[in-house]
Amino acid sequence: MKGVLYILKRKHFIFASILFFVFTVQGSNLKVSDTLITPSQIIDSLLLSENLDWSVRLVSNFKQQQFRLSNEDSRLLYLPNNPYGVGFGIANQKMVIDVVFNLKTEDEDHTTKFAAEGAIILAKNLFGFAIENVNGYSVSSKQNEEEEFRRDISMSSIGLEYIRVLGKNDITVRGMKAGLPDTHKTLVSYGLGGFLLWRDLAADASIIPEADQQYFNEQAEIYDISGFGVGILGGVSAYFSLPAHFFATAYVAPGIGMEYKYVKTESGNYIPSNPLLFKTDFFASLGYNREKFYIHFTFGTDWYLSSLDFDNDIFLSVTKSKFVVGYNIGKVFKKKKAF
Repeated sequence: MKGVLYILKRKHFIFASILFFVFTVQGSNLKVSDTLITPSQIIDSLLLSENLDWSVRLVSNFKQQQFRLSNEDSRLLYLPNNPYGVGFGIANQKMVIDVVFNLKTEDEDHTTKFAAEGAIILAKNLFGFAIENVNGYSVSSKQNEEEEFRRDISMSSIGLEYIRVLGKNDITVRGMKAGLPDTHKTLVSYGLGGFLLWRDLAADASIIPEADQQYFNEQAEIYDISGFGVGILGGVSAYFSLPAHFFATAYVAPGIGMEYKYVKTESGNYIPSNPLLFKTDFFASLGYNREKFYIHFTFGTDWYLSSLDFDNDIFLSVTKSKFVVGYNIGKVFKKKKAF
């Protein structure tokens, strides 16, 4: 085992392990009427069902994974550059796939990034995942007006989430994001579930700029943080049918958990004694839907807050907004007639 870990860097090993879990979760022992759901049945449900209405879509988006290091009096904000993108996608009532290309300008320091997210709905079970890898951050200080770009700072994170939708209403946020609402009623739904989070922050030297080192203690002179957290969450979602073919959606899911963290600083390494991890997901959208096309705007943010001890806190936030114009194709896979 040591030989394998020697060849693969730690974060690559964790990435591979969790990706394996994400793509094999479809084969877990979920039962309907005491019959195992097979991968082919899942594919039929998500892709090949004659009950699905499909659409193609043009997408423009803003997405930014930022983090903040702070104490009682001082704060540093780390923002990636070039957060805008354009692309295209497909959608139905059960899934959304968007391919977005990052836009870069010639007159700024470029952040390199990789991001992927998605969700699978099985009956009233929602499985979601998000993967982020960002290299290069602009560092701004609350204490002074100086700003610098740090190409060596990188943040990687993987989040897994599960929600069991409770109650009679069979609505989900992912269905709302598709822009294909299949109801004209205002509905509210709620659910309970859990989440997993892995993250790794790395830099060649302390992430605190030299001009700000006087405002932070030596335990904040961080150049590497690794963390793994698990917790529970509860969510409430709502779909609002508005006049003139408009609709709105909202979703909020607060959670609490525990996170193991290992911190490396210029003066030594330590494990924070406070394991509490606070999480909140928020999503809202406003849309216009007609028989053949739809337009909608979405905004969402996921954030995590935890303590590093010694009066230092770290706050991770993923903010995303999207403008979509879609064309409804309708049913693609029609049921074959029996002879």
